[in-house]
Formats: sequence, C-alpha cells, structure tokens
Amino acid sequence: MRNTIAFIIIAYHPNVEELRALVRLLTDHPTIVVDNGGTLTLNDVGRATLLAQTKNLGYGAAANIGIHHASGLGSTWFVILNQDTTFTKDSIRSFCKALRKLPPCLAGPFAAGLDEKRWTAILPSDRIDYLTGSCLAIHEKVVRKIGYFFEPYFIYYEDAEYCVRAKRANFSLEKLDIAEISHEESLSLGKGSWLHQYYLARNHLLFVHRLAPNSVKLYELVRGIKTVPEHIVRREFGALAGIKDFLFGRFGEYQGRGV
Repeated sequence: MRNTIAFIIIAYHPNVEELRALVRLLTDHPTIVVDNGGTLTLNDVGRATLLAQTKNLGYGAAANIGIHHASGLGSTWFVILNQDTTFTKDSIRSFCKALRKLPPCLAGPFAAGLDEKRWTAILPSDRIDYLTGSCLAIHEKVVRKIGYFFEPYFIYYEDAEYCVRAKRANFSLEKLDIAEISHEESLSLGKGSWLHQYYLARNHLLFVHRLAPNSVKLYELVRGIKTVPEHIVRREFGALAGIKDFLFGRFGEYQGRGV
C-alpha cells in the first residue's frame, strides 16, 4: 500500500471499551495496537493488528515495533498514539488531509518547548522545540534517514530526542492545529508521583548528555549543586533516585523497590 497513513496505538492495561472506540474511528486506515504487557486479546482490538508483548517495553520500543510492522505494509506515514489520545471522526479526517499535504517531516497537534538554559521540557508551549509523542506523525523518509526511537528512556523525553535528531537532519516539525484532538499529559504515571519524578529527572539528564549543546551540559553540571538540595527540601525522592541511576548508567524500566 502506497501513500497510506498507519496508526500505531501504544497500549498498557487500557480501558478496553475506549480502545475499541478508538480503533473503530480509525477504520479507514491500517491500525496496529502494540500491547505493552500482553493483556489484550484479538477481540479487544477489533479490526486492528495486535502485536502483543509479554512485558512493558516502554514507549520507544513499542513505537519501534509498530513502525517496523507498518513499514512492511508500505505505509508513508506512521502516526504514534497513546491509548488515551482522543479524536472524533472529523478530526481524524482533517488530520490525515493535512498530513497528505506535507513534505517528509514530523507532525502533530501538541507542541512542547525546551528551556534554553537546561533543556527541560515545557508543556504546553507556544514554542515548537518538539512535538509530543502522544500523537506524533513520522514520515517514512525520516525513519530511513535517522532511524528509530532511542529505547533506554523507557518513558519521557524520547519524543523530544527524536524531534531534535530529525531537525538536525533537516526535517521540519509541523504543528497541526486541529480541533477535537486531546490528550492529558502525565496521566499514565500520575503527575508528581514517585515514578513520574524518577523518569523525568533521569531522562532529562540522559537527554542533555546525548544531545544538548556544551553550554547546556556545563550549566546542568554546575547547577547540580543546587538541584539535589532542592529535591531533598521538596522530598522528591523519586527525582533523587533518577539522578542516581543516571550517574550509574541504569536506564530502561525502573528496577528498584520502595516506590
């Protein structure tokens, strides 16, 4: 199939009825559900292709599995969706119509910024430093040139990294202002929860280490003297554990206890 738009839904213990409703809305497009946890059955996903994983592999790995499968279908666009991203039939139609008019690039409805000094994520933002992975369309030529998502993040910042890599390869980021598409950030782990703190702190440092300008790396190194005491005062022990694991090179899914 040429010039097709494939939708890849990343699911982890989803509300099955809501998932079925989303799949029904995408009936005109190849749809792939990557089940991070192996809890879904073929009946749960209807007409969609189910790629069941035995454990939670994280956002990046699940997206990569879905993209690889959709590539085999000859799809031109890969649209990565979180399971709780909501659409209407009209908004999907408008979204796909807009995609077909774009050159090879990354596109999506939700823009985010990066703090200039620290490269921390700013959501929501009028700036378009990256597009969030809750609804992210990737042209197949982007994948062919820059490859797949960097999987060790597990969750958070992998979308920011992918967008930075794409921009450095001269692909644009296109924000699509389409009504009736919505997603609530940080819902999966609970905003401010121990794991939310952990992944944000660890992965921010990994993101800076991998891609930030030297000025940002230096600033973050010096600021560490202030950052750690701030977390202690605010009793943000998840963030402290994230910093520790970054320093020890421990990435992927959190393997510790006492969360």
